[in-house]
Amino acid sequence: MEEVSASLCIEMNLTCPNDECGAYINILNEKETNNYDHDEDGHLLRQMFPKHGSHDDFECEEVTCGECQTTFNVKGLEW
Repeated sequence: MEEVSASLCIEMNLTCPNDECGAYINILNEKETNNYDHDEDGHLLRQMFPKHGSHDDFECEEVTCGECQTTFNVKGLEW
């Protein structure tokens, strides 16, 4: 029987808080965050799957929308 491998795709999505923009942003995709990798060292994924604590502790600072250049902070993570 033939074997294939699977891929795991993880996204952290939000809507730009700028009312005039409203772009849908995946903060794990640097193309959508003004070419900045917020998870370069795995910081966001470690917060996503915490050993201790909860997702309420999740935060990502100084995210810049790739569409309108609005900068904002993210606090909390919904599952």
